[in-house]
Amino acid sequence: MITNERQYKIARQQLARMHDSLEALAVVVAENSAASRTLRQAEASALESQIGSITAEIGDYEALRAGAVSIPADAGLAELPHLLIRARIAGGLSQGDLAKRVGLKEQQIQRYESQEYASASLSRLKQIAEALGLKVAAEMAIKPPTFDEVEKQSEALDWHQFPLKEMYKRGWFAGFTGDLSEAMKGAEVLVQEFVEHALREPIARLNRQRVRSGGEYNKYALLAWQCRVLALAQTQNPVRYRASNIDEEWFRVLAKKSQASDGPVRARKHLAEAGIVLIIEPHLAGTFLDGAALLHDSRPVIGMTLRYDRLDHFWFVLFHELVHVKWHLRKGVVDEVFDDLDVEVVDEIEREADARAGELLIPASAWKRAVARYTRSRAAVEAFAGELGINPAIVAGRIRHEGKNYVILNELVGQGEARKYFPGVLFGT
Repeated sequence: MITNERQYKIARQQLARMHDSLEALAVVVAENSAASRTLRQAEASALESQIGSITAEIGDYEALRAGAVSIPADAGLAELPHLLIRARIAGGLSQGDLAKRVGLKEQQIQRYESQEYASASLSRLKQIAEALGLKVAAEMAIKPPTFDEVEKQSEALDWHQFPLKEMYKRGWFAGFTGDLSEAMKGAEVLVQEFVEHALREPIARLNRQRVRSGGEYNKYALLAWQCRVLALAQTQNPVRYRASNIDEEWFRVLAKKSQASDGPVRARKHLAEAGIVLIIEPHLAGTFLDGAALLHDSRPVIGMTLRYDRLDHFWFVLFHELVHVKWHLRKGVVDEVFDDLDVEVVDEIEREADARAGELLIPASAWKRAVARYTRSRAAVEAFAGELGINPAIVAGRIRHEGKNYVILNELVGQGEARKYFPGVLFGT
Protein backbone atom coordinates (compact mmCIF):
# COMPACT_ATOMS: atom_id res chain seq x y z
CA MET A 1 0.00 0.00 0.00
CA ILE A 2 1.23 3.52 -0.87
CA THR A 3 1.21 5.65 2.29
CA ASN A 4 2.96 8.93 1.41
CA GLU A 5 3.88 11.28 -1.44
CA ARG A 6 7.41 9.94 -1.72
CA GLN A 7 6.17 6.39 -2.24
CA TYR A 8 3.58 7.73 -4.68
CA LYS A 9 6.23 9.44 -6.83
CA ILE A 10 8.45 6.37 -6.75
CA ALA A 11 5.51 4.17 -7.78
CA ARG A 12 4.70 6.51 -10.71
CA GLN A 13 8.32 6.39 -11.87
CA GLN A 14 8.42 2.62 -11.48
CA LEU A 15 5.21 2.29 -13.49
CA ALA A 16 6.63 4.40 -16.33
CA ARG A 17 9.78 2.23 -16.45
CA MET A 18 7.66 -0.93 -16.51
CA HIS A 19 5.63 0.37 -19.45
CA ASP A 20 8.86 1.12 -21.32
CA SER A 21 10.14 -2.39 -20.57
CA LEU A 22 6.87 -3.91 -21.76
CA GLU A 23 7.11 -2.03 -25.06
CA ALA A 24 10.70 -3.20 -25.52
CA LEU A 25 9.65 -6.78 -24.82
CA ALA A 26 6.92 -6.53 -27.46
CA VAL A 27 9.58 -5.74 -30.07
CA VAL A 28 11.75 -8.66 -28.93
CA VAL A 29 8.80 -11.06 -29.05
CA ALA A 30 8.04 -10.04 -32.64
CA GLU A 31 11.63 -10.42 -33.86
CA ASN A 32 12.80 -13.63 -32.13
CA SER A 33 12.28 -17.34 -32.72
CA ALA A 34 9.24 -19.24 -31.48
CA ALA A 35 11.11 -20.70 -28.48
CA SER A 36 12.45 -17.31 -27.49
CA ARG A 37 9.05 -15.70 -28.03
CA THR A 38 7.47 -18.10 -25.53
CA LEU A 39 9.98 -17.11 -22.87
CA ARG A 40 9.60 -13.39 -23.59
CA GLN A 41 5.82 -13.65 -23.57
CA ALA A 42 6.02 -15.19 -20.11
CA GLU A 43 8.18 -12.27 -19.00
CA ALA A 44 5.69 -9.86 -20.50
CA SER A 45 2.79 -11.52 -18.67
CA ALA A 46 4.63 -11.21 -15.37
CA LEU A 47 5.38 -7.57 -16.09
CA GLU A 48 1.75 -6.87 -16.98
CA SER A 49 0.70 -8.39 -13.65
CA GLN A 50 3.09 -6.08 -11.77
CA ILE A 51 1.84 -3.10 -13.77
CA GLY A 52 -1.74 -3.94 -12.84
CA SER A 53 -0.86 -4.22 -9.16
CA ILE A 54 1.03 -0.91 -9.04
CA THR A 55 -1.65 0.84 -11.09
CA ALA A 56 -4.27 -0.30 -8.57
CA GLU A 57 -2.19 0.99 -5.65
CA ILE A 58 -1.67 4.34 -7.36
CA GLY A 59 -5.39 4.60 -8.15
CA ASP A 60 -6.33 3.76 -4.57
CA TYR A 61 -3.94 6.40 -3.18
CA GLU A 62 -5.17 9.06 -5.62
CA ALA A 63 -8.80 8.29 -4.78
CA LEU A 64 -8.11 8.51 -1.04
CA ARG A 65 -6.19 11.76 -1.45
CA ALA A 66 -9.02 13.25 -3.49
CA GLY A 67 -11.61 12.29 -0.88
CA ALA A 68 -13.42 10.02 -3.34
CA VAL A 69 -13.43 7.09 -0.89
CA SER A 70 -15.51 7.07 2.27
CA ILE A 71 -14.03 5.78 5.50
CA PRO A 72 -16.42 4.17 8.03
CA ALA A 73 -16.54 6.04 11.33
CA ASP A 74 -16.73 2.81 13.34
CA ALA A 75 -13.80 0.43 12.93
CA GLY A 76 -13.47 -3.07 14.30
CA LEU A 77 -10.15 -4.12 15.80
CA ALA A 78 -9.28 -6.50 12.95
CA GLU A 79 -9.68 -3.85 10.26
CA LEU A 80 -8.42 -0.90 12.30
CA PRO A 81 -4.71 -0.86 11.28
CA HIS A 82 -5.49 -0.68 7.56
CA LEU A 83 -8.24 1.89 8.10
CA LEU A 84 -5.94 4.17 10.11
CA ILE A 85 -3.65 4.58 7.11
CA ARG A 86 -6.53 5.15 4.70
CA ALA A 87 -8.24 7.61 7.06
CA ARG A 88 -5.06 9.68 7.37
CA ILE A 89 -4.63 9.92 3.61
CA ALA A 90 -8.33 10.65 3.03
CA GLY A 91 -8.16 13.36 5.67
CA GLY A 92 -5.38 15.13 3.78
CA LEU A 93 -2.86 14.54 6.56
CA SER A 94 0.78 13.72 5.97
CA GLN A 95 2.57 11.30 8.28
CA GLY A 96 4.22 14.34 9.87
CA ASP A 97 0.83 15.99 10.48
CA LEU A 98 -0.49 12.91 12.27
CA ALA A 99 2.71 12.63 14.30
CA LYS A 100 2.22 16.17 15.61
CA ARG A 101 -1.39 15.42 16.60
CA VAL A 102 -0.38 12.49 18.79
CA GLY A 103 2.97 13.84 20.05
CA LEU A 104 5.28 11.48 18.17
CA LYS A 105 8.05 11.85 15.64
CA GLU A 106 7.22 11.46 11.96
CA GLN A 107 9.58 8.45 11.74
CA GLN A 108 7.48 6.64 14.34
CA ILE A 109 4.32 7.01 12.25
CA GLN A 110 6.28 5.87 9.19
CA ARG A 111 7.40 2.77 11.08
CA TYR A 112 3.89 2.02 12.33
CA GLU A 113 2.40 2.29 8.84
CA SER A 114 5.16 0.27 7.18
CA GLN A 115 4.21 -2.57 9.57
CA GLU A 116 0.47 -1.85 9.41
CA TYR A 117 0.63 -1.01 13.13
CA ALA A 118 1.79 -4.52 14.09
CA SER A 119 4.05 -3.13 16.85
CA ALA A 120 1.53 -0.62 18.25
CA SER A 121 -0.23 -1.28 21.53
CA LEU A 122 -4.03 -1.17 21.79
CA SER A 123 -3.85 2.12 23.68
CA ARG A 124 -1.72 3.65 20.92
CA LEU A 125 -4.13 2.42 18.23
CA LYS A 126 -7.00 4.00 20.13
CA GLN A 127 -5.10 7.28 20.47
CA ILE A 128 -4.36 7.47 16.74
CA ALA A 129 -7.90 6.45 15.82
CA GLU A 130 -9.29 9.28 17.95
CA ALA A 131 -6.87 11.75 16.35
CA LEU A 132 -8.28 10.71 12.97
CA GLY A 133 -11.92 10.89 14.10
CA LEU A 134 -12.47 7.14 14.15
CA LYS A 135 -14.30 5.21 16.85
CA VAL A 136 -13.12 1.71 17.71
CA ALA A 137 -16.03 -0.71 17.93
CA ALA A 138 -15.86 -3.26 20.75
CA GLU A 139 -15.33 -6.85 19.62
CA MET A 140 -15.63 -9.11 22.66
CA ALA A 141 -16.90 -12.64 22.37
CA ILE A 142 -19.04 -13.64 25.34
CA LYS A 143 -17.26 -16.76 26.49
CA PRO A 144 -15.32 -17.75 29.59
CA PRO A 145 -11.55 -17.29 29.40
CA THR A 146 -9.39 -20.37 28.87
CA PHE A 147 -7.00 -21.62 31.52
CA ASP A 148 -4.04 -20.27 29.53
CA GLU A 149 -5.67 -16.84 29.32
CA VAL A 150 -6.28 -16.73 33.05
CA GLU A 151 -2.69 -17.82 33.71
CA LYS A 152 -1.34 -15.14 31.41
CA GLN A 153 -3.47 -12.47 33.07
CA SER A 154 -2.18 -13.48 36.50
CA GLU A 155 1.40 -13.31 35.26
CA ALA A 156 1.02 -10.02 33.40
CA LEU A 157 4.18 -7.97 33.13
CA ASP A 158 4.59 -5.13 35.58
CA TRP A 159 5.68 -2.41 33.18
CA HIS A 160 6.86 -0.21 36.06
CA GLN A 161 9.47 -2.82 37.03
CA PHE A 162 11.49 -2.09 33.91
CA PRO A 163 14.53 0.25 34.27
CA LEU A 164 12.69 3.07 32.52
CA LYS A 165 15.08 5.86 33.55
CA GLU A 166 18.07 4.09 32.02
CA MET A 167 16.07 3.08 28.95
CA TYR A 168 15.02 6.71 28.47
CA LYS A 169 18.58 7.95 29.00
CA ARG A 170 19.84 5.60 26.29
CA GLY A 171 17.19 6.76 23.82
CA TRP A 172 15.45 3.43 23.48
CA PHE A 173 11.96 4.88 23.05
CA ALA A 174 11.98 5.71 19.34
CA GLY A 175 9.57 8.48 18.44
CA PHE A 176 9.04 9.72 22.00
CA THR A 177 9.83 13.44 22.33
CA GLY A 178 8.84 14.16 25.95
CA ASP A 179 11.12 14.61 28.96
CA LEU A 180 11.84 12.06 31.68
CA SER A 181 8.89 13.09 33.86
CA GLU A 182 6.52 12.58 30.91
CA ALA A 183 8.15 9.24 30.21
CA MET A 184 7.56 8.18 33.82
CA LYS A 185 3.89 9.14 33.57
CA GLY A 186 3.48 7.16 30.33
CA ALA A 187 5.69 4.27 31.43
CA GLU A 188 3.11 1.59 30.75
CA VAL A 189 2.49 2.60 27.14
CA LEU A 190 6.13 3.35 26.34
CA VAL A 191 7.56 0.16 27.78
CA GLN A 192 4.78 -2.04 26.45
CA GLU A 193 5.32 -0.76 22.91
CA PHE A 194 9.07 -1.18 23.28
CA VAL A 195 8.78 -4.78 24.46
CA GLU A 196 6.01 -5.93 22.14
CA HIS A 197 7.81 -4.49 19.12
CA ALA A 198 10.65 -6.94 19.77
CA LEU A 199 8.89 -9.97 21.26
CA ARG A 200 5.57 -11.62 20.46
CA GLU A 201 5.33 -13.50 23.77
CA PRO A 202 7.19 -11.41 26.35
CA ILE A 203 5.65 -13.12 29.38
CA ALA A 204 6.60 -16.57 28.14
CA ARG A 205 10.12 -15.39 27.30
CA LEU A 206 10.49 -13.78 30.72
CA ASN A 207 9.46 -16.99 32.47
CA ARG A 208 11.86 -19.24 30.55
CA GLN A 209 14.99 -17.10 30.61
CA ARG A 210 18.01 -19.41 30.67
CA VAL A 211 20.61 -17.48 32.63
CA ARG A 212 24.14 -18.31 33.73
CA SER A 213 24.29 -16.21 36.86
CA GLY A 214 25.92 -16.36 40.26
CA GLY A 215 22.99 -14.95 42.19
CA GLU A 216 19.90 -12.80 41.94
CA TYR A 217 19.57 -10.85 38.72
CA ASN A 218 17.00 -8.32 37.58
CA LYS A 219 14.80 -10.27 35.16
CA TYR A 220 13.01 -7.15 33.95
CA ALA A 221 16.31 -5.41 33.15
CA LEU A 222 17.44 -8.55 31.34
CA LEU A 223 14.23 -8.64 29.29
CA ALA A 224 14.64 -4.94 28.44
CA TRP A 225 18.21 -5.55 27.26
CA GLN A 226 17.05 -8.55 25.21
CA CYS A 227 14.34 -6.46 23.53
CA ARG A 228 16.83 -3.71 22.71
CA VAL A 229 19.21 -6.22 21.10
CA LEU A 230 16.41 -7.81 19.07
CA ALA A 231 15.07 -4.41 17.98
CA LEU A 232 18.53 -3.46 16.70
CA ALA A 233 18.84 -6.84 15.02
CA GLN A 234 15.64 -6.16 13.09
CA THR A 235 17.40 -3.27 11.35
CA GLN A 236 20.01 -5.67 9.93
CA ASN A 237 19.49 -7.75 6.82
CA PRO A 238 21.96 -10.66 6.78
CA VAL A 239 21.81 -13.58 4.40
CA ARG A 240 19.76 -16.63 5.32
CA TYR A 241 21.30 -18.62 8.17
CA ARG A 242 22.18 -22.26 7.52
CA ALA A 243 23.64 -24.19 10.44
CA SER A 244 25.43 -26.54 8.04
CA ASN A 245 27.61 -23.67 6.83
CA ILE A 246 29.01 -23.12 10.31
CA ASP A 247 31.70 -25.79 10.44
CA GLU A 248 35.19 -26.06 11.93
CA GLU A 249 36.77 -24.35 8.93
CA TRP A 250 34.38 -21.41 9.34
CA PHE A 251 35.47 -21.12 12.98
CA ARG A 252 39.16 -21.36 12.01
CA VAL A 253 38.78 -18.53 9.52
CA LEU A 254 37.03 -16.45 12.17
CA ALA A 255 39.78 -17.10 14.75
CA LYS A 256 42.46 -15.97 12.28
CA LYS A 257 40.64 -12.69 11.76
CA SER A 258 41.57 -11.85 15.37
CA GLN A 259 45.14 -11.08 14.32
CA ALA A 260 44.02 -8.24 12.02
CA SER A 261 44.23 -4.68 13.31
CA ASP A 262 40.43 -4.42 12.93
CA GLY A 263 39.63 -8.00 13.96
CA PRO A 264 36.31 -7.31 15.75
CA VAL A 265 35.00 -5.43 12.71
CA ARG A 266 35.95 -8.33 10.43
CA ALA A 267 34.37 -10.77 12.86
CA ARG A 268 31.05 -8.95 12.69
CA LYS A 269 31.14 -9.07 8.89
CA HIS A 270 32.07 -12.77 8.94
CA LEU A 271 29.02 -13.51 11.09
CA ALA A 272 26.71 -11.39 8.92
CA GLU A 273 27.83 -13.27 5.81
CA ALA A 274 26.75 -16.48 7.55
CA GLY A 275 23.36 -15.06 8.56
CA ILE A 276 24.23 -14.32 12.20
CA VAL A 277 23.63 -10.82 13.58
CA LEU A 278 26.08 -9.41 16.13
CA ILE A 279 24.76 -6.57 18.31
CA ILE A 280 26.84 -4.69 20.87
CA GLU A 281 24.74 -3.18 23.66
CA PRO A 282 26.09 -2.34 27.15
CA HIS A 283 24.52 -4.30 29.99
CA LEU A 284 21.92 -2.85 32.33
CA ALA A 285 22.43 -2.70 36.08
CA GLY A 286 21.45 -5.96 37.76
CA THR A 287 22.08 -8.18 34.72
CA PHE A 288 25.79 -9.03 35.22
CA LEU A 289 25.87 -9.87 31.56
CA ASP A 290 28.71 -10.60 29.13
CA GLY A 291 26.76 -11.96 26.19
CA ALA A 292 23.73 -13.85 24.94
CA ALA A 293 22.69 -16.12 22.10
CA LEU A 294 19.14 -15.49 20.93
CA LEU A 295 16.75 -16.87 18.35
CA HIS A 296 14.48 -14.36 16.66
CA ASP A 297 12.14 -15.79 14.01
CA SER A 298 14.64 -18.64 13.49
CA ARG A 299 17.44 -16.12 12.90
CA PRO A 300 20.37 -16.29 15.35
CA VAL A 301 21.36 -13.09 17.11
CA ILE A 302 24.38 -12.65 19.36
CA GLY A 303 24.30 -9.82 21.87
CA MET A 304 27.50 -8.71 23.63
CA THR A 305 27.94 -6.07 26.32
CA LEU A 306 31.74 -5.64 26.32
CA ARG A 307 31.51 -4.89 30.04
CA TYR A 308 35.22 -5.81 30.14
CA ASP A 309 36.93 -3.75 27.46
CA ARG A 310 39.59 -6.29 26.49
CA LEU A 311 40.31 -8.18 23.27
CA ASP A 312 40.76 -11.54 25.00
CA HIS A 313 37.31 -11.09 26.55
CA PHE A 314 35.75 -10.09 23.22
CA TRP A 315 37.00 -13.16 21.40
CA PHE A 316 36.14 -15.70 24.08
CA VAL A 317 32.63 -14.33 24.64
CA LEU A 318 32.02 -14.27 20.89
CA PHE A 319 33.09 -17.90 20.42
CA HIS A 320 31.16 -18.98 23.52
CA GLU A 321 27.93 -17.51 22.16
CA LEU A 322 28.61 -18.95 18.71
CA VAL A 323 28.83 -22.40 20.26
CA HIS A 324 25.36 -21.84 21.72
CA VAL A 325 24.11 -20.76 18.28
CA LYS A 326 25.58 -23.78 16.50
CA TRP A 327 24.89 -26.52 19.02
CA HIS A 328 22.29 -25.41 21.55
CA LEU A 329 19.65 -23.01 20.25
CA ARG A 330 16.47 -24.78 19.15
CA LYS A 331 13.24 -22.92 18.46
CA GLY A 332 10.68 -23.62 21.16
CA VAL A 333 13.25 -25.54 23.23
CA VAL A 334 16.16 -23.20 23.93
CA ASP A 335 15.35 -19.80 22.41
CA GLU A 336 17.91 -17.81 24.35
CA VAL A 337 20.91 -18.18 26.63
CA PHE A 338 22.27 -15.35 28.79
CA ASP A 339 25.81 -15.52 30.14
CA ASP A 340 27.74 -14.06 33.05
CA LEU A 341 31.08 -15.73 32.30
CA ASP A 342 32.52 -14.79 35.69
CA VAL A 343 30.35 -17.55 37.14
CA GLU A 344 31.68 -21.09 37.50
CA VAL A 345 29.96 -23.63 35.25
CA VAL A 346 27.23 -25.84 36.73
CA ASP A 347 25.18 -26.42 33.59
CA GLU A 348 26.06 -29.01 30.94
CA ILE A 349 25.29 -26.60 28.09
CA GLU A 350 27.57 -23.97 29.61
CA ARG A 351 30.30 -26.51 30.26
CA GLU A 352 30.19 -27.55 26.62
CA ALA A 353 30.17 -23.94 25.42
CA ASP A 354 33.27 -23.13 27.50
CA ALA A 355 35.10 -26.24 26.31
CA ARG A 356 34.23 -25.90 22.64
CA ALA A 357 35.02 -22.18 22.57
CA GLY A 358 38.44 -22.86 24.09
CA GLU A 359 39.13 -25.67 21.62
CA LEU A 360 38.05 -23.64 18.60
CA LEU A 361 40.32 -20.74 19.58
CA ILE A 362 43.31 -22.83 20.73
CA PRO A 363 43.21 -26.57 19.89
CA ALA A 364 44.08 -28.81 22.85
CA SER A 365 46.77 -30.60 20.83
CA ALA A 366 48.61 -27.30 20.29
CA TRP A 367 48.01 -26.07 23.85
CA LYS A 368 49.63 -29.16 25.38
CA ARG A 369 52.95 -28.39 23.71
CA ALA A 370 52.82 -24.61 24.13
CA VAL A 371 55.90 -23.27 25.91
CA ALA A 372 53.97 -20.07 26.65
CA ARG A 373 51.82 -21.94 29.22
CA TYR A 374 54.81 -22.37 31.45
CA THR A 375 57.15 -19.46 30.73
CA ARG A 376 54.31 -16.89 30.57
CA SER A 377 56.65 -14.49 28.81
CA ARG A 378 55.60 -11.95 26.22
CA ALA A 379 57.95 -13.42 23.62
CA ALA A 380 56.61 -16.96 24.12
CA VAL A 381 52.99 -15.80 23.97
CA GLU A 382 53.54 -13.83 20.77
CA ALA A 383 55.47 -16.69 19.15
CA PHE A 384 52.76 -19.24 19.95
CA ALA A 385 50.00 -16.90 18.77
CA GLY A 386 51.94 -16.42 15.54
CA GLU A 387 52.07 -20.19 15.01
CA LEU A 388 48.29 -20.43 15.35
CA GLY A 389 47.60 -17.22 13.41
CA ILE A 390 45.57 -15.64 16.20
CA ASN A 391 45.81 -12.51 18.35
CA PRO A 392 48.25 -12.82 21.32
CA ALA A 393 45.46 -11.49 23.54
CA ILE A 394 43.64 -14.83 23.18
CA VAL A 395 46.69 -16.77 24.39
CA ALA A 396 47.37 -14.33 27.22
CA GLY A 397 43.73 -14.54 28.30
CA ARG A 398 43.87 -18.34 28.42
CA ILE A 399 47.01 -18.28 30.58
CA ARG A 400 45.48 -15.75 32.99
CA HIS A 401 42.24 -17.73 33.27
CA GLU A 402 43.88 -21.10 33.83
CA GLY A 403 46.24 -19.69 36.44
CA LYS A 404 43.52 -17.53 38.06
CA ASN A 405 46.08 -14.75 37.87
CA TYR A 406 44.66 -11.62 36.30
CA VAL A 407 47.57 -9.29 36.90
CA ILE A 408 50.08 -10.95 34.58
CA LEU A 409 50.41 -10.22 30.85
CA ASN A 410 48.28 -7.08 31.18
CA GLU A 411 50.04 -5.55 28.20
CA LEU A 412 48.91 -8.40 25.92
CA VAL A 413 45.19 -8.81 26.62
CA GLY A 414 44.20 -5.70 24.64
CA GLN A 415 43.01 -3.63 27.58
CA GLY A 416 40.84 -0.76 26.28
CA GLU A 417 41.03 -2.15 22.74
CA ALA A 418 37.60 -3.75 22.15
CA ARG A 419 35.02 -0.98 22.47
CA LYS A 420 36.81 1.36 20.08
CA TYR A 421 35.72 -0.83 17.14
CA PHE A 422 32.08 0.00 17.86
CA PRO A 423 32.04 3.82 17.91
CA GLY A 424 28.27 4.07 17.51
CA VAL A 425 27.64 2.36 20.85
CA LEU A 426 27.14 4.49 23.99
CA PHE A 427 29.20 2.70 26.62
CA GLY A 428 29.12 5.52 29.17
CA THR A 429 31.76 5.69 31.86
